Amino acid sequence: MRPFIIAAFSIYLAGLIAVSLHHLLKNEWLEPISRRLLALGAVVHTAGLIQRIYSTGHAPMASMYETLVFFSWMTIVVSVIVIYRYRERLTELFTVPVAMLALAFALVKEKPGGPLTLILRTRWFETHVISSFAAYALFTLAFSAALLYLIHDLRRSDETEMKKFQDIAGKSILWGFFFFSASMFAGAVWAYLAWGTYWLWEPKVLWSFIVWFFYAGAMHAYYVREWRGRGLSVATVIGFFIVIFTYLGVSLLMKSSHSF
Repeated sequence: MRPFIIAAFSIYLAGLIAVSLHHLLKNEWLEPISRRLLALGAVVHTAGLIQRIYSTGHAPMASMYETLVFFSWMTIVVSVIVIYRYRERLTELFTVPVAMLALAFALVKEKPGGPLTLILRTRWFETHVISSFAAYALFTLAFSAALLYLIHDLRRSDETEMKKFQDIAGKSILWGFFFFSASMFAGAVWAYLAWGTYWLWEPKVLWSFIVWFFYAGAMHAYYVREWRGRGLSVATVIGFFIVIFTYLGVSLLMKSSHSF
């Protein structure tokens, strides 16, 4: 998978440079080039995941290396959807670098693939992880939109533009919360099958509940008009760092049932 990941990283970098120059220089011919480069990178990235599945015989989510590559891929997929569905070319200035950092970290944490341990051989595990990273990718998009809102707020930009970023953040949190709730449900069933209990008093589970509770509040706030604004955008940015700590910080710094 390594050659595919390096190639995808390089293409994403080229696409990021192209879209950045598109915004800085106002050259319209760079817009379609950057869009096609990101799509091409996604195709190469997908090929790498398929190769990993073929070589290991299971979904690529059994180690930190695999989940980093998968998280990066999900973030790119969300970015591509926003570009082609909504013609939005600013949010990727933050989502794509996050995806690239995940790929770079994955290369550092690379390890050979192998068969799943017995505890992971259940569809509930796969459902749990896929839903988690779909939510993480959407929370990354919400972070990007909230950050852009704050930047435009400082510049006192047009309210229509600011409302667009609030809407993107709100919808991303809504769908992210849906997928994260599904992940927690699947994780509870998996925990029961693996350990005989739906709940474990350990760091990963506790921090996952914190993430769920945080975005439950944020989702509610985004759909109560008078709660929108700068403060909620700051909270959305903070929420992203809570997600990253829950995903990486807990795994690297604390003993957890999610360490394999």
